[in-house]
Amino acid sequence: MKLGLAEKQQPRPPLILLLGEGALASQIQDDLDYLGLNSIVIDDLPLSSEERVLPKLTDPDANLRFHTIFNAFRSMDKGSPFEHCWVHPGVTVWGERSEFESWARQSGLSSISSPGRALNLFWNTHQLLRTAQKIGVPTLVIDDEPVTSIREIEVSIKRLFQTNQATLPFILKSAYRVRGGYAHRVIRSLDEITEWVPIWMDHIRESSGASLLFIERYLESARCYVQPFARMKSGQIEYFPVIDATLMFEGRNWVEVCPAQSIDEFIQGKIENYTQKILEESDFVGVGNLIFLSNGTEVYLTEALGRPNFAYRLWENVGRTKALQWQLQALAPGLLAKPPESRAKLPKGTEICGLNLKFYAEDTALKIPNPGLIHEVSQIKEWNEGSYDGHLTWDVVSGQDLNWKSNGSLGVLTVFAPSWKEVLTGAQEVLKEVWIAGGVQTNERFLGELLAHPWVEESMFYTGFVDEEFIPKQLPETSWFQVMSNALMEVTDPLNEKESWLWMNHRFPVAAGEITWIEREDFVENGLVGVKGWFRSSDGSDERVCVFPINRTRYMVRIRNWFFSVRRSEKGRPLQLMALTSGRVHSIFFKDGSLIEPRQCVLIIESQQALVSHRLPIAVKMTNLKVRAEDEVVVGQELAELERWSNTQN
Repeated sequence: MKLGLAEKQQPRPPLILLLGEGALASQIQDDLDYLGLNSIVIDDLPLSSEERVLPKLTDPDANLRFHTIFNAFRSMDKGSPFEHCWVHPGVTVWGERSEFESWARQSGLSSISSPGRALNLFWNTHQLLRTAQKIGVPTLVIDDEPVTSIREIEVSIKRLFQTNQATLPFILKSAYRVRGGYAHRVIRSLDEITEWVPIWMDHIRESSGASLLFIERYLESARCYVQPFARMKSGQIEYFPVIDATLMFEGRNWVEVCPAQSIDEFIQGKIENYTQKILEESDFVGVGNLIFLSNGTEVYLTEALGRPNFAYRLWENVGRTKALQWQLQALAPGLLAKPPESRAKLPKGTEICGLNLKFYAEDTALKIPNPGLIHEVSQIKEWNEGSYDGHLTWDVVSGQDLNWKSNGSLGVLTVFAPSWKEVLTGAQEVLKEVWIAGGVQTNERFLGELLAHPWVEESMFYTGFVDEEFIPKQLPETSWFQVMSNALMEVTDPLNEKESWLWMNHRFPVAAGEITWIEREDFVENGLVGVKGWFRSSDGSDERVCVFPINRTRYMVRIRNWFFSVRRSEKGRPLQLMALTSGRVHSIFFKDGSLIEPRQCVLIIESQQALVSHRLPIAVKMTNLKVRAEDEVVVGQELAELERWSNTQN
C-alpha cells in the first residue's frame, strides 16, 4: 500500500506571532526559545510602522487592523519551514479580551488565550464581584446597582449614608478593568464627586469605552495580595507564591514583594479557597491572578486578571517555575515537549525573596507626569554582589522621546536575596547606581527613601501608607544650588539683572566661581548646549550631573538621584499660567474675562494616562487664553495670561 504525500511529509513546526513590545515581549520570546519554540514579534512582519501599532480597545476598526497584522503573518508562510498557526497576545490588553480569539480564528490562526466566557467575567469587575458574592466569596461592594452619572452617584451616596451603609472615605470603582491604576478613586470628601469625578469618568470612558461605576467600602489598614495561579482544562489548579502589592501609590503598584512577608497560613488558606471557588464558577483555563484585600481576619476579592501579570518574573523565580510553560500546558499543550512539574515546597535553605521596583517618568512630590526625551540610561543591567542578585530591564533607550501618550513606564528593577532584609539592602544599593537623565524626572529617589523607611523594613505597611504616611525628603544639599547655578552659567546666555533661575519656589544664588570638573562632556540638544559629567562637591565626594536643555528658559538638572526642573524667571513679567507637563488639553473651565478664585481648577492636561489640574493660589482674572481643548502642549508652554484681582472687591 502506497503512502499518500501527506503521510510522507513531516509536519512543519509551529511559529508563534508574539504581540507587544519592549522588555516584557523580549522576555516572553526568550521563554519561548527556552521551551524550544520559534516565534517572531510584530516588528518582523512586512508592514509599515503605522500598521505595526496595536489598536486601542476603543478603536472602531480594531478588528480590521488585527486582520492586517494576521494576514501579514500568514503571508510569510510561503516557502517557510514553519507552520504559521499561532498567535500569543503577550501581556497586552488583548490577552484579556474575548474577541481576540475569534479575530485570530477568522484569519486562520489559533490564539493562546483563555476561554471567552471567563475573560468577559474577569474584565467586568462589577459582574465578577456579584458572582463572588453568590458563591460565598466576600467582597467590599456596598451597592449592587452600578451608576452612570454624577446625579446617580449623589442619589446612591445619600441613600447609603442615611442607612449607615457607607461612610467617608469610600471608593468609586470602574465596573470594567482599566489599566494603569486608575480604575478606582478614594473619595475622602463629597466635594470631590462634583469637582473630580466627572473628569475621571471621561478618562475611564476614553480608556475602556465605558464609564459605569460602583461603590466599595474603604478598608482601613489593609494588605493587598495577588494570587497567581494556573488552571488546567481538567480543573487542576497550581498555586504560585503570593505577591504583596500593598506598597502602592495613587492606585499604582510601584513595589511588589514575593513571597508576601506578612501572610500567615490562615489568610493563605482563605485566599486559595476563594480562588478555587472563583475559578470553578468561571471555568477559567490558563494563567491569571486574583487580587484580594485583607484586614488580617478576612479576605475580600477586589479584582481579577485573565493573563500573566507584569510581575510574573517575580513569582516564577521565587517559585522556581516558568509561567509561560504553565500557560501553554493549559491552553496549547501540543506545543510543549514535556509538561511542567507541579511546584513542590522548596527545601529548607533554598527559599528566596524577590522585590520588583517600577520606574516611572514623573515628578513624584507634585504627583505630575513628566514625559520627555531620554538622553541616557544606565548600561549596567546585572548585579551580583554578596547575597543579592539584581536585574534591570529598561522599557526605554537612550535618545528615545517618551511622549505624553505613553504610560510613563521607564523600566523595572528586580532583586532577589535569601531574606527580606537582604533584598531591601540589595535594592537600595542597586538604586544608587541607576542613572537616567534627559528631559524626564523619575521616581527612583522616592523608591529608595521608601525602602529605607523603618515601617517598610519591619513590613508594617498598609495600602494607604505611601499616600497618607510616607513623607519623602523635600530638599537636597544646599551647596548643590550654587553648583547648578554655576553649571547653568557655563551653557546658557548670561542672566540680566532682573533674571534668576528658579526650582519650585527656590531661587538659585548668583553664579560664582567654577565647578571642579573631574569629567566633562558638552552636548547639543534642540540647538542648545547641555553638559554632563562628574564634579567634586564641597564635601569631597564625586557626584554625577547632567544639565539637559528643554528650551531656552527651562532645563532639567540631575545630581545623584535628585531632579530639578529649573526655569528662567524675570521679575516684573506679566502673570502667566504655564503647562506643568507635556500633554493634551483635556478641559478648560474659564474663558477670557473670567474671575477665578484661589485654588479653582483653571484647566486640565492629560498626560501619561493621568489628569493634571492647573490651579493658582491667588485670585486672578483671565485676560488671554492661548490654548483650546484638544491642543497638544509642552511643559513650560504659556497657556494663559492673567492679572491679579482681589476677591474682596464688589
